[in-house]
Amino acid sequence: MRKLCILLLISMLGIIITGCKTEITISCRIIYDGNGFTGGERPVDINNYNPGMKAVVLANTYEKTGYAFKHWNTHWLDTGASYNPGDEVDITNHFYIHLYAIWEADN
Repeated sequence: MRKLCILLLISMLGIIITGCKTEITISCRIIYDGNGFTGGERPVDINNYNPGMKAVVLANTYEKTGYAFKHWNTHWLDTGASYNPGDEVDITNHFYIHLYAIWEADN
């Protein structure tokens, strides 16, 4: 059990051990935040991305009563980079990219 836990930890950190050489690779995940959502499900991107790769932004599956989904943003106040579903995100040296749902009030 202890070996399994250590292997899982090593896998999560992106550490590859080959013989006597240890190589650390940065692997990135995209996390989708509902930012005040009232229903729906979290979009889940199960991929691990390496720097230099591109990821496709997932569609919104959250709901917020009285609001319509506008786009995703890297900041919860809509002051960061904005992405629409289907846009590509350039993966850099981050462990994760956090995308927040941005909402606009229904008319």
